[in-house]
Amino acid sequence: MRTSQRKTREVAERDQALVRLALDMISRDGFHNLTLGKLAQEAGYSKGTVYNHFACREDLLIELSAESARRQLRYFQAIADLPWSGVRALYGMAFAYLHHAVVAPVLFECSITARTDAVCRTASEDRMTRRDLVESQMAQVVGFAVQRTVTDGAYSNPDVPTGVAVDALRAYILGYAAMHLLSRRFLWAEEEHLDGRLAVMASMMGGLGWPKLDKAELTEIHKVVVDIVGDITRDYETDR
Repeated sequence: MRTSQRKTREVAERDQALVRLALDMISRDGFHNLTLGKLAQEAGYSKGTVYNHFACREDLLIELSAESARRQLRYFQAIADLPWSGVRALYGMAFAYLHHAVVAPVLFECSITARTDAVCRTASEDRMTRRDLVESQMAQVVGFAVQRTVTDGAYSNPDVPTGVAVDALRAYILGYAAMHLLSRRFLWAEEEHLDGRLAVMASMMGGLGWPKLDKAELTEIHKVVVDIVGDITRDYETDR
């Protein structure tokens, strides 16, 4: 391996190691207590080394949101590879998004914070571009599932274009996850309320124009998705 290639790989590996350490620190102390100086101290690097990776704390936050997107992309792609109809795949991706908030709450919260204008104005263009690339790949996978529902004749809302319906579905999932799954003070966060969550999802999907699936099919899809998300999450934990 050439020296330049080895150096590039070492930089990428150190970048990921810093991201993983930052996740641990946020889980322990909260994001607002994280500074690049503290990250350098805990990693055993000089501040200069860490600043060579992240020009500011906002850069680190954008990278954490990119990590969140990479995991979701793996969930979505695994679901898209199943021999499911477009409708089942779309339900599955919605459930995967919700379950991501359960298994990776720090990443999920970081991805929300990284959407604010203050963060996006301060973060470097390179970090923003890298995150946007992953998110565009996610959008493509979801888009293929949506298009399959149209091809199959399974979308029936002449008043709302599919792109608008997908955006509305995403907004619902994001808001629901933030309110009900990240805080145990709210209703429906616990496992015994799963049936309610599935029913609400079906009602939302049905109201937007996709078929409203029954409880048995929803439960089956949800179980498969939970297994997929669990397997991928364990892969990440093993790599750490």
